[in-house]
Amino acid sequence: MHFRRILLSLLLLVAALNSPAWGAKRYALVVGVKTYRPGQPLPQLAYTENDAHELAKTLEAGGYDVTVMTQTQGRILGKEVFAPLSDYIRDQIAAILDNPFLKPDDLVLVALAGHGVKYDLIDADNPQQKTTRFYFCPADADILKVKSANDITDRNRLIDLGELYAALKTCRAGGKLLLVDACRNDPSKPGNSRLASSTLPALPPPPGGSAAFFSCSENQLAFEDRDLQHGVFFHHVIKGLQGDADTSSASRPADSQITIAELSEHVSASTYDFVRNKYNGARQAPELKGEFRLTIPLIELKTLARVTPVPMQPLPPDPPSVAPQAFTNSIGMKLVPIPSGSFTMGSKDGEDDEKPPHQVTISQAFFMQSTEVTQSQWKSVMGTEPWKGFNYVKEGSSYPATVVSWDDAVEFCQKLSQREGKTYRLPTEAEWEYACRAGTTSAYSFGDDASQLGDYAWYTENAWNIGEKYAHEVGRKRANSWGLHDLHGNVSEWCSDWHGQDYYASSPASDPQGPGSGSSRVLRGGSWLYDAIDARSSDRDDFTPDGRGGGRVGFRVVCE
Repeated sequence: MHFRRILLSLLLLVAALNSPAWGAKRYALVVGVKTYRPGQPLPQLAYTENDAHELAKTLEAGGYDVTVMTQTQGRILGKEVFAPLSDYIRDQIAAILDNPFLKPDDLVLVALAGHGVKYDLIDADNPQQKTTRFYFCPADADILKVKSANDITDRNRLIDLGELYAALKTCRAGGKLLLVDACRNDPSKPGNSRLASSTLPALPPPPGGSAAFFSCSENQLAFEDRDLQHGVFFHHVIKGLQGDADTSSASRPADSQITIAELSEHVSASTYDFVRNKYNGARQAPELKGEFRLTIPLIELKTLARVTPVPMQPLPPDPPSVAPQAFTNSIGMKLVPIPSGSFTMGSKDGEDDEKPPHQVTISQAFFMQSTEVTQSQWKSVMGTEPWKGFNYVKEGSSYPATVVSWDDAVEFCQKLSQREGKTYRLPTEAEWEYACRAGTTSAYSFGDDASQLGDYAWYTENAWNIGEKYAHEVGRKRANSWGLHDLHGNVSEWCSDWHGQDYYASSPASDPQGPGSGSSRVLRGGSWLYDAIDARSSDRDDFTPDGRGGGRVGFRVVCE
């Protein structure tokens, strides 16, 4: 790593020595992270690479020496060093900010687009002391094991924005600007959908010309917009630098230069109005912190007009895709592929906690177990029989594992992951309903006619009411069109989310994870004890995470 940093620094020194001594220099590092490592609760982002590439072209046209780091850029150039991985990002930041030949008239700009996480960290040496830290997530970030300040190490591969802020402060350039759009859902813990503001925690304004411009204020969501094909913040940053920010006013005439004051004024107002008008009164208020030298323009439009941006090389075509196939793991679980896609979650005719129906996107494909976890599968992993001796339970290898709490199910997933070398977990509530519906919008995966439910489910009519007061062998009823059995009835199935009565009113549009906290976890699907209405695709139930539910509660797993 030290060799790479030295090499990158030498390249910048050579560039500086060969530049005219009287010419102010402009350097930029632009990072866009689209996808994250498997097993991390960091959903794919739609437009971060668009943000990075379009901003880079605009800055190049304005005379900047630009380094772009995206997964696509790494593939185009055939060099992993340009992929947005933690070590490479740190190397590029150090190479730019540590350049000893920078001068007071020079400018450096660092732009980051991706996920961010905010932790209220406890000092292990002083448990009474808590500090708030914000981190940018590179593509190889590991955010699952952070519990205290002592856990934030290089092994987590997180970029500490506080340290980056300090590095900007000591950089020799006269103008230093950090642009950050890293506030979407904060999945810092599984099942947690709290918003992490991309506003840095309390830090003193840095002297020496440093400023940080963030996509939103405390606890706000930074929107990506399908029509813009960009994050809203970076869309207006780009348009502002291309000239939209150079508007005349009573106090400031248009002068073909874009200053930080003009950019922040334009972006803040345009972003706020766009989000408020399009997203039903939602608020996204970008925030500028620090003391940027106002005499240094970010871009001179006359330079921008005469420099033709070099187009990005087209991405080589991907090899022909092969549809993922169902597979069976070492303990006999069959897992079927569930494609990414969008659906309407909830029901206007259901219970209050099923409302309002809302559009949800599942951005990443996954595998889901075709049946509920069986007793034989449970015993092979856990070595226990929690259902033993309970009423309303029938024993046998193909019967569902029941009398298991949410905590038990999570422990099973962790042990199965270690055994199989893959990430197994409980489905999110959105993933569960999406898979259950299998592309349908009806009450059940087969339609609205409850008289057909007996072909697909064990429920009160064909179980309890005829004296078969137990969960039945898995896979005996018809599957839905995606090859999944027993999603209607048999046993109620644990999902990863906390249950929120009014959560749907504020649920994110992409990969919702449920409320950040609660007293009960979500159960889905109804059971052999319940009526037909409780087996609908949208029906929701909940139970305390340490409750076992007797013979009516079980679960199935998903695999990433």
